[in-house]
Amino acid sequence: MKKSKINLIINREDYQKFENYFFYLKIILTCFSLLFFIVSGTFFYIINNKSKKSEELGLKKITLLNVLNQKTEDEAKFTYIEKKYQDLTSYLNEDAYSSPYYSLLNSTLKDSSEAATLKSFIINKDRVASFTIAFSEFSRLRDFFGLIESETFLKNFESISLKSFSVIGATVENKENYELSFNGKFVKLKRNF
Repeated sequence: MKKSKINLIINREDYQKFENYFFYLKIILTCFSLLFFIVSGTFFYIINNKSKKSEELGLKKITLLNVLNQKTEDEAKFTYIEKKYQDLTSYLNEDAYSSPYYSLLNSTLKDSSEAATLKSFIINKDRVASFTIAFSEFSRLRDFFGLIESETFLKNFESISLKSFSVIGATVENKENYELSFNGKFVKLKRNF
């Protein structure tokens, strides 16, 4: 005999059981979906902020690189100035600083004797000098020997010695010229720079 109808009441428990499983499955899937959207939204927010910061830093980097490229000329100028400063410093360390010593000797000679002429002057950075003084008259030369032994002249030197004495023959005016050559070391003067 063939059954023409199905009796659902008999197998109702089996369907009820599956319906509960589907209900729990639906709740679990909903929770996972919510959790997935919350986690993915959080990651999206974090990645979006990082990407904005990265773009800002990239733009700032490009701006700074452009400024740096424009400043290479200024950097070259600063390098040039620094090199010149180093050259000046090394020059000042090696400079004999002769002008004040020359002026000191020349003024001492002019104050003491009108006929004394500073013919040559050489000085090194250690203040060791060699100079020649010329006279046209013997009497002026004799007067100058008094000046050499005076405190006014000697206070300018740590040490001084007569290197040579020369008599140069008659000139056009039939006068003899006299020259005294000295070696000595000046006392240290203060630099005014």
